[in-house]
Amino acid sequence: MVRLESQVKMGFYPTPTEVVMHIRNMLKISPDARVLDTCCGEGEALSLLAEESPAETYGVELHHERMMQAKVRLNHVLWADALYDCVCSKEAFSLLWLNPPYDAAGMESEEKKERLEVAFLKKHWPYLQNGGVMVYIIPWSSLAAAVPMIAKNCRNLTILKFPEELFWDFNQIVLMGVKGRLKKSEIEHNQALLNSATGAFTKGDLDQVSSTDMVSEIFYEVPAAGDLESFTFRSTRLDPEQALIKLKTSPVWEKVHPKMFPPSLAKRIRPLTSLREGHLAMLLSSGMMNGEVTGPDKRRLVVKGSVNKGIIDSTEETETAIRYIKTDCYEITVRALSFDPPEIINIR
Repeated sequence: MVRLESQVKMGFYPTPTEVVMHIRNMLKISPDARVLDTCCGEGEALSLLAEESPAETYGVELHHERMMQAKVRLNHVLWADALYDCVCSKEAFSLLWLNPPYDAAGMESEEKKERLEVAFLKKHWPYLQNGGVMVYIIPWSSLAAAVPMIAKNCRNLTILKFPEELFWDFNQIVLMGVKGRLKKSEIEHNQALLNSATGAFTKGDLDQVSSTDMVSEIFYEVPAAGDLESFTFRSTRLDPEQALIKLKTSPVWEKVHPKMFPPSLAKRIRPLTSLREGHLAMLLSSGMMNGEVTGPDKRRLVVKGSVNKGIIDSTEETETAIRYIKTDCYEITVRALSFDPPEIINIR
């Protein structure tokens, strides 16, 4: 049931404000940083995280309504599936905030399936620059699957759990670290730390890991974004609403629009012969005949048409058999709302 609810919500479980505030107190964000949240929801977490810094905020969100809300809070937001539609420059971001969907179904990877949490980490890790800070929020039960990736790539690794009153919904933990090339001793230290945390969850010894509200002495420096020859942050998914906005301001559209939709020419067009019922049916079903019209007597009508499919039963007798025939027919109905006098006119 929990997994079904997660899928209905598209895996959207925003980080509680209290947890974001605790993490923000552990970060010192450079004014020239670029911070990225690839599952930004309505943008609340990242905007709160960078509230006291002029750093540029970037978000990716698949749910369109949440994406539009995020646009109000963040500097740059893409409407995209972060695993498939997102095109970003490598090593372009100073901080990666990653609170991915939680799902056991996972992604297909060679001969085995891996959890979505791990798939998101592998996909978005290249976006983080060397020396950049990762904040990774996952269920404690998913930690074991992420151990190989994190142990070999994170310096100054810290593992914290959500505060007591917020922890029990999903048993969430926060992993924080700095991207870099590790020495063998650092990898071994990480491996021991991760194995200890994984074993603590398995044994139910949850007090071995501190919560975010108990930490005051751990700090991470989020560096300035590195210089890039070119910077890419775009989605391969077309947003029709955004495309329409750009289209209306395009000089090309100003030239093409009158030729495609010539209003003065359309008023002068008249069919060579009277329309048949089939023609009327197509016009009505397409909605092109709906709307306000003015008759020769200057009477204003609002016209709405519909086409309903029916079947006519008939028989045909031959010397050897009787054939039962069903023929499709289309019934055209036009209703008009008159304003003066007010009445509804049915035309069949």
